[in-house]
Amino acid sequence: MACMATHDHPLFTRLYGVIAGLEDDGPVGAARTTVAGHLAGRTLIVGLGPGFDLLHLPDSVTEVIAVEPSASMRRAAHDRVTDYAKSRPIRVIDAVAEDLPLADASIDSILFAYVLCTVDDPSRAMAEARRVLRPGGVVAVMEHVRGAPGSWSGRAQRVVSRIWPHVAGGCHCDRDTRAAFADAGFDTSDLTDTVLVNVPPVAPAVVGTVRPH
Repeated sequence: MACMATHDHPLFTRLYGVIAGLEDDGPVGAARTTVAGHLAGRTLIVGLGPGFDLLHLPDSVTEVIAVEPSASMRRAAHDRVTDYAKSRPIRVIDAVAEDLPLADASIDSILFAYVLCTVDDPSRAMAEARRVLRPGGVVAVMEHVRGAPGSWSGRAQRVVSRIWPHVAGGCHCDRDTRAAFADAGFDTSDLTDTVLVNVPPVAPAVVGTVRPH
């Protein structure tokens, strides 16, 4: 994810860095490894965050382009980016998901991991992903999503939806990401519904891959 002030939440960056580090040894880290296993070639990470995705990329990834509009997140990722650069090319760009500074059909695979909840316009971000993805390319997905109607998590999301973005770095906990991918022209049949974090507002998740129809 030009950087705008609204994308930078330094206090949340500190908190999220701690949480992400703790989660990386559990189900979230395991899911990152599984999802990243679908990536290959020139790979785009949308929303680098503190950089934990880099620890899970397979050898099939030959080059990384990472976009991250938050200056504090880029600083938090610095050491992991530096370590990754010792083995393979990586470039970090101050940019947003809705306006990728990349040529059409220039990327082999894309990773969306815990980022589509924070982008300003998910549909435009998905359209940009389609634009830069080469024919036959794959998009790997690990996102928390809207809870099912009538579910305990769905009710929790409704209760906190107005305040959650203000305490969680702009995160919208109730986005229907599977439907948004389908509306953007992606085949979502390989997405699996699951729970990675047992925290009601962000418990429901989808993991897997999507491909343009």
